[in-house]
Amino acid sequence: MDARGPLVALLAMCAGTASAGSCMNERSMRQQVNALARAQGEQIVAALDRIDGTDRQLLALRSYLRIVHALDGRWSWTQAQIDAYRESREYGDLLAEIDKVSARFATDNPGYTLYANTEVRSLDIQIERWNENRSVGTIAADLYAAVCDSGVTKPQALRSFLLQWQPKFPAPLAAPGLSPHGRARAIDFQVQQGPRLVAGTSTAAIETEWVAEGWMQKLRAAVAASSSKFHGPLTSPNEPWHYEYRP
Repeated sequence: MDARGPLVALLAMCAGTASAGSCMNERSMRQQVNALARAQGEQIVAALDRIDGTDRQLLALRSYLRIVHALDGRWSWTQAQIDAYRESREYGDLLAEIDKVSARFATDNPGYTLYANTEVRSLDIQIERWNENRSVGTIAADLYAAVCDSGVTKPQALRSFLLQWQPKFPAPLAAPGLSPHGRARAIDFQVQQGPRLVAGTSTAAIETEWVAEGWMQKLRAAVAASSSKFHGPLTSPNEPWHYEYRP
């Protein structure tokens, strides 16, 4: 679990402050993270081992600690579980609910259709995106610096700090293993006009596509009128295309 990127600069910054003695070194930081991860179980240890940088590991660990008693009910399915789900009646029920929403949307908005992404997001994909996402990296760097400034040096003190710390803005991704997409409990809708994508899943286009053009409200209206199984859209972070599926 090598530290990378901004961590070197952050460590140097910590070392250069007047209170440098209160900032644990990188080796000690990783020891505290490992100790807390082991207390959570092997699946957490394995996931953190694949996350790049102690800063991103800390941010993921914060999420794991906050739902420690619900991890088994939230953890993403294995590939075998995903394959079995694809053959299940539950998957057929999901498709039927999507069809109802899509039909109502098409009726309400002639010339436009909905595309629903039903792919179950594997743990591998979640880890890859967590490692690459810039906003996650920014929040993780803020958390690392805050831990450094706090002077905590023991696992339980670090645990308490992580549970209390709040980011300036919510991470755009759930910590790897915790995405509702990993258990087919979230669906992302997109609006199309023929082959043309009208409103997609880009956060940069929320205001111009989903809000200004009214697609957020139109999708919400179609969902409310046709299905009691979808709830949303997600508001933190703001994703007007994201609906929770409650079978």
